[in-house]
Amino acid sequence: MKYFIGSILLLLVQSSFAGEIYTCTVNGKTVYQGKPCAGKELSEKVKQSQAKIKGQQAAAEKERAERDARKEPRVGMTKSEAEKSTWGYPDKVNTTTTAKNEFEQWVYRTPYSGSKYLHFTNGKLTSISN
Repeated sequence: MKYFIGSILLLLVQSSFAGEIYTCTVNGKTVYQGKPCAGKELSEKVKQSQAKIKGQQAAAEKERAERDARKEPRVGMTKSEAEKSTWGYPDKVNTTTTAKNEFEQWVYRTPYSGSKYLHFTNGKLTSISN
């Protein structure tokens, strides 16, 4: 009798240690796991995160394409066009105004080759110095 009661207690103790097994469907496949299946809320969050990542990747690709499409500064460009060139906005702008004209010198500091300059007269690029 002692052995019978001991056997039953042993079976009860073993079954309390055994965890539940959950059968879930993930991406159309059946999987077995020791935790409850992800609900629709988690699936939606995952989809939203994936969409956000794709959007960020698309924005980065668009920015890269725009940067690659930029042109080198050329004589005759306006200041706005020069800002959109590969040189971008200058580190410093020196302005001289006379009775008839306005002159601007855009200074671009480069770490190894000194400075580069764009010279504007009345808003048009008139010379480039490297």
